[in-house]
Amino acid sequence: MAAAYAESLYWDLGTARLKCDSLWINILGEGGHHSGHIHPNSVISGTCYIAVPDGAGRIKFEDPRLPMMMAVPPLKADAPSVAQRFHYVTPKAGDVLVWESWLRHEVMPSQSEDALISISFNYSVVD
Repeated sequence: MAAAYAESLYWDLGTARLKCDSLWINILGEGGHHSGHIHPNSVISGTCYIAVPDGAGRIKFEDPRLPMMMAVPPLKADAPSVAQRFHYVTPKAGDVLVWESWLRHEVMPSQSEDALISISFNYSVVD
Protein backbone atom coordinates (compact mmCIF):
# COMPACT_ATOMS: atom_id res chain seq x y z
CA MET A 1 0.00 0.00 0.00
CA ALA A 2 2.78 2.46 0.90
CA ALA A 3 4.68 1.62 -2.28
CA ALA A 4 1.55 2.15 -4.39
CA TYR A 5 0.95 5.49 -2.66
CA ALA A 6 4.57 6.57 -3.31
CA GLU A 7 4.13 5.57 -6.95
CA SER A 8 0.96 7.70 -7.19
CA LEU A 9 3.06 10.64 -5.95
CA TYR A 10 5.68 9.97 -8.69
CA TRP A 11 8.44 9.56 -6.12
CA ASP A 12 11.76 8.31 -7.47
CA LEU A 13 13.09 6.17 -4.64
CA GLY A 14 15.97 4.79 -6.71
CA THR A 15 17.40 1.87 -4.73
CA ALA A 16 15.88 3.08 -1.45
CA ARG A 17 12.74 1.53 -0.01
CA LEU A 18 9.92 2.49 2.29
CA LYS A 19 9.99 1.07 5.82
CA CYS A 20 7.21 1.14 8.41
CA ASP A 21 9.25 2.41 11.35
CA SER A 22 6.54 3.27 13.88
CA LEU A 23 3.11 1.96 14.72
CA TRP A 24 0.80 2.82 17.61
CA ILE A 25 -2.74 2.32 18.86
CA ASN A 26 -5.10 5.23 19.55
CA ILE A 27 -8.06 4.86 21.91
CA LEU A 28 -10.08 8.07 22.19
CA GLY A 29 -13.12 8.18 24.47
CA GLU A 30 -15.60 11.00 24.95
CA GLY A 31 -13.83 14.34 24.45
CA GLY A 32 -10.69 12.56 23.25
CA HIS A 33 -8.76 14.33 20.50
CA HIS A 34 -5.29 14.90 19.00
CA SER A 35 -4.24 18.51 18.48
CA GLY A 36 -2.78 19.66 15.15
CA HIS A 37 0.57 18.08 14.29
CA ILE A 38 2.84 16.66 11.59
CA HIS A 39 5.09 13.58 11.65
CA PRO A 40 8.75 14.68 11.36
CA ASN A 41 11.34 12.21 10.03
CA SER A 42 8.66 10.28 8.12
CA VAL A 43 7.44 10.50 4.54
CA ILE A 44 4.11 8.66 4.69
CA SER A 45 1.70 8.55 7.62
CA GLY A 46 -1.66 6.94 7.99
CA THR A 47 -4.38 5.49 10.16
CA CYS A 48 -6.39 2.27 10.01
CA TYR A 49 -9.76 2.64 11.74
CA ILE A 50 -10.86 -0.32 13.86
CA ALA A 51 -13.91 1.04 15.74
CA VAL A 52 -15.63 4.31 14.81
CA PRO A 53 -18.77 4.97 16.87
CA ASP A 54 -21.31 7.60 15.86
CA GLY A 55 -20.08 10.97 17.08
CA ALA A 56 -16.40 10.00 17.04
CA GLY A 57 -14.02 12.82 16.17
CA ARG A 58 -13.39 13.42 12.47
CA ILE A 59 -9.87 13.87 11.16
CA LYS A 60 -9.11 17.37 9.90
CA PHE A 61 -6.42 18.08 7.30
CA GLU A 62 -5.04 21.62 6.91
CA ASP A 63 -4.10 23.33 3.66
CA PRO A 64 -0.27 23.56 3.94
CA ARG A 65 -0.32 27.04 2.37
CA LEU A 66 -2.34 28.45 5.28
CA PRO A 67 0.58 30.24 7.04
CA MET A 68 1.30 32.16 3.81
CA MET A 69 -2.31 33.28 3.20
CA MET A 70 -2.28 36.39 5.40
CA ALA A 71 -4.00 38.65 2.87
CA VAL A 72 -6.11 36.10 0.98
CA PRO A 73 -9.78 37.09 0.81
CA PRO A 74 -12.32 34.75 2.42
CA LEU A 75 -13.81 31.97 0.34
CA LYS A 76 -17.27 32.17 -1.15
CA ALA A 77 -19.92 30.24 0.78
CA ASP A 78 -20.35 27.79 -2.10
CA ALA A 79 -16.62 27.11 -2.63
CA PRO A 80 -16.05 23.43 -3.48
CA SER A 81 -14.28 21.16 -1.00
CA VAL A 82 -11.04 21.21 -3.03
CA ALA A 83 -10.82 24.98 -2.40
CA GLN A 84 -11.47 24.80 1.35
CA ARG A 85 -8.67 25.59 3.83
CA PHE A 86 -9.53 22.50 5.87
CA HIS A 87 -10.73 19.09 4.77
CA TYR A 88 -12.66 16.91 7.20
CA VAL A 89 -12.96 13.14 6.86
CA THR A 90 -15.44 11.02 8.78
CA PRO A 91 -13.88 7.56 8.67
CA LYS A 92 -15.68 4.24 8.97
CA ALA A 93 -14.39 1.06 10.61
CA GLY A 94 -12.09 -0.65 8.11
CA ASP A 95 -11.01 2.58 6.37
CA VAL A 96 -7.30 3.26 5.93
CA LEU A 97 -6.27 6.88 5.34
CA VAL A 98 -2.77 7.67 4.06
CA TRP A 99 -1.11 11.07 3.58
CA GLU A 100 2.31 12.68 3.27
CA SER A 101 3.79 13.16 6.74
CA TRP A 102 4.33 16.92 6.34
CA LEU A 103 0.56 17.46 6.10
CA ARG A 104 -0.74 19.03 9.31
CA HIS A 105 -3.73 17.18 10.72
CA GLU A 106 -5.70 16.71 13.91
CA VAL A 107 -8.49 14.58 15.33
CA MET A 108 -11.49 16.62 16.44
CA PRO A 109 -12.98 15.98 19.93
CA SER A 110 -15.17 12.90 20.16
CA GLN A 111 -18.81 13.34 21.15
CA SER A 112 -19.27 9.60 21.73
CA GLU A 113 -19.08 7.71 25.00
CA ASP A 114 -17.75 4.73 23.03
CA ALA A 115 -14.08 4.69 22.06
CA LEU A 116 -12.68 5.51 18.65
CA ILE A 117 -10.00 2.86 18.12
CA SER A 118 -7.40 3.15 15.39
CA ILE A 119 -3.88 2.09 14.51
CA SER A 120 -1.58 4.78 13.13
CA PHE A 121 1.74 4.32 11.36
CA ASN A 122 4.68 6.10 9.75
CA TYR A 123 6.96 5.12 6.88
CA SER A 124 10.45 6.45 6.28
CA VAL A 125 12.82 6.04 3.34
CA VAL A 126 15.80 3.75 3.97
CA ASP A 127 18.72 2.65 1.79
